[in-house]
Amino acid sequence: MKKLLLGIFITFLSACSLMGTNTPKERVKELLDKYKNQDTSIITQLEETISGEYKGEYKDRYKELMLNQYKNMEYKITDEIIDGNTAVVTADVTVYNYGSMIDSANEYLKEHEQEFYKDEEKKEIDNDKFLDYKLDLLEQVEDRKTYTIEFSLSKDKNEWVLDDLSNDNISKIHGIYYE
Repeated sequence: MKKLLLGIFITFLSACSLMGTNTPKERVKELLDKYKNQDTSIITQLEETISGEYKGEYKDRYKELMLNQYKNMEYKITDEIIDGNTAVVTADVTVYNYGSMIDSANEYLKEHEQEFYKDEEKKEIDNDKFLDYKLDLLEQVEDRKTYTIEFSLSKDKNEWVLDDLSNDNISKIHGIYYE
């Protein structure tokens, strides 16, 4: 009898814990934890994205910046609004403020363009030299910024599914959002 009760109790606990994971809040938590824990799906998306923009050493450096960003990201889910088959979950996400440093690097380039010339006569910017400068600055960032992100979800066959993130929300998670 004790074994039967124990079996029923374990089944009940399992069912309760499974029911709790199908909420909009839980889906957002799962996503943000994938970033924090550097889930392979997140890393694969990152590598695909940066492969088009960076090569060699620069790609590796930028990837390390993002991995550090993900690992040190903090978040707090602040609200959940469910309206039938749609939901919005609000979270405050705190990340390194790379955006302000990118702004600073771009401003510096405008004011000191000649420092980055490949050839003085052609006045052509050496993109690698500037990228190296910008990555050096980003690697020194310690300031953090908190962004509020609203995640939209839809219910599909009784499962909450995150809608695609906007470019702005992805930029916020990466800490490169410009306001």
